[in-house]
Amino acid sequence: MKAIIIIFLLTMLFSCTNNGNLNQDPETKKYQDSLAILKKQLAEANGQIEILKFPADQRLEKIVELFNAQEYEKAQKEIQELKNVFPNAKENEEAAKYSEKITSAIAAKKAEEERIKAMGFKALPEQSTIIIDYNTVSFSGIKVGSQFTFDAYDDRWFYRDADRGYKYVSLQMSVTSTSHNPDLPQLAIYIISGDKMNLLSTFDTRFARWRDYGAYLGNYHDSSNDFSKVSTIRFKLGVQVADNWLTKPYAIVLMKKNVLSYHYDRFNNPPISYVGSAGYPSNLSLSDFSSNYVVVKKFNL
Repeated sequence: MKAIIIIFLLTMLFSCTNNGNLNQDPETKKYQDSLAILKKQLAEANGQIEILKFPADQRLEKIVELFNAQEYEKAQKEIQELKNVFPNAKENEEAAKYSEKITSAIAAKKAEEERIKAMGFKALPEQSTIIIDYNTVSFSGIKVGSQFTFDAYDDRWFYRDADRGYKYVSLQMSVTSTSHNPDLPQLAIYIISGDKMNLLSTFDTRFARWRDYGAYLGNYHDSSNDFSKVSTIRFKLGVQVADNWLTKPYAIVLMKKNVLSYHYDRFNNPPISYVGSAGYPSNLSLSDFSSNYVVVKKFNL
């Protein structure tokens, strides 16, 4: 009825405007403003009529059909429109349940897609021994625990306790080198997310053992940790990782470069260390492992 009245008034106004007797005076302006308002109201009325042609119960049926067809985005749009047009309809309660189902279904679908993408990394071989220029590097004894131990001497050692909610991923590295003063490689840990690996952190590199406490302090030289005296030296590597990351697919990754250099500081304990950074990228893809990187160990795949 409202739409009919508006149409009648519009007809009368058009008639008055087009009879040629109205000039651009205040009265004419008044009629023109009224005409614009009525046009807007007519458009709104027609839109409201179209909306009301699709009642709440039919909208809910449409939502269910879209959900069953896994058209989740369209279903969510219909749920929102039902809420906007019929805010007090009883169908909103049922629609809200479908909204929760859609949220869960989208999350499950995304997780499955990520799992399928991640399967590509599963095909990568694990390598525990790698030759990098003048170094032959071997890894063993991978552990996940509350402590990282290193710099052992006699029956003692140094250690770091993991923070609350974290664990240490640690392992042993044995380096056999033809150089008397080699640089060493650095390990990193990556989270596997779909078809990408995302960098978490790099490993700290420490000596595995000293002849005794005096050698650790640097009071005298320890030939067993000097590549100019021996060809093979053992190291301990560790990195602290949050517990929630350790439940996801992750990998220990090695860049095939020697990047850590020998450093001596008489006032440090021990005075000898290897420092530097490989500059691992924040993301790796499967193609990166064709030449520049290797996987030492994969977890949760």
